Amino acid sequence: MKDLLGNETIQKPIHVNIYADEIQARVCPNTQDEWHYIGLVVENVANLLLGDIIRERFCGNLDVMSPYYEKNNKTVHWCEIDSADQKNVCKRWFGYILDPNQSKNKFYSYILGLNDSKLIREEFDKNDEFNSKYNRFFRSAILYALKVFFQNRRVIVDNIFHEEGQQKNNEYFPWHCIYALKDEDEISFQCKTIEFLPKDHKKRKESNLIQLCDCILGVSTSIIHGIEKSNNSHYREELADMYFPLLKRIVYEHRNKNSSYKYYNRILISFFPKEKTQLGDDKRLNNQFYTGRILNYVEQKSGQLKFAF
Repeated sequence: MKDLLGNETIQKPIHVNIYADEIQARVCPNTQDEWHYIGLVVENVANLLLGDIIRERFCGNLDVMSPYYEKNNKTVHWCEIDSADQKNVCKRWFGYILDPNQSKNKFYSYILGLNDSKLIREEFDKNDEFNSKYNRFFRSAILYALKVFFQNRRVIVDNIFHEEGQQKNNEYFPWHCIYALKDEDEISFQCKTIEFLPKDHKKRKESNLIQLCDCILGVSTSIIHGIEKSNNSHYREELADMYFPLLKRIVYEHRNKNSSYKYYNRILISFFPKEKTQLGDDKRLNNQFYTGRILNYVEQKSGQLKFAF
């Protein structure tokens, strides 16, 4: 890269924190295929996201004596949103993301959907099938996200945070992803292992971003698969209505950098694999990642024809 005088300039590396969560075994209502999802939120350390998300949670009021403090201090987990207070925190987070003037250069997100019904079983450890798949595709998700979000820049990963789950007890997951990516061009790691965080932000403030990742993953998969009806599902429906226009554009227009899409190469979703293949089939070597999916929430909400993008 050159400055105005034509001299070569050296760009400083970008330091990031990665926050991750997953959803397992969502069944597609159209095909009955079973899906797993990996969600990542990436924070540029030079433009910290965490403080903004905490500010949005509390509407900027951190006075613990305020009558509103406890209303805003509740854990927000997509599947467990059962009060207006939790819904309103999530709504403010979505409003922040949807406003590119606030979230630009701060909020980066990637979701990778895995069609488990189309994966080749023989390629994974039969004794620990889910973690074998998750380890491999978690690594792929991180690599793709960093390469797209910060093109032609050196990236240093300071921390990888993951919600506490079964991966914590896996022999390989806490360290193997970092080890496998250590020789990638332009990507290096300050951390040696993945740190597991509780859901409760009152235990660790960083868990605010784990909750945010959970909500982004939850609303996106709910729009794709539909929302399960319950006494409290109207809260999630209100949030899905709010997020739907963005998800529609993510799956449809994100590749068109000349469009008016303001989240280009910053908020992404993709799915794998496109076709069912077998070992030795040349098709499995082709690009099996894609973006087009039927958004079943549209039909569920209005009874209209399914929308595919």
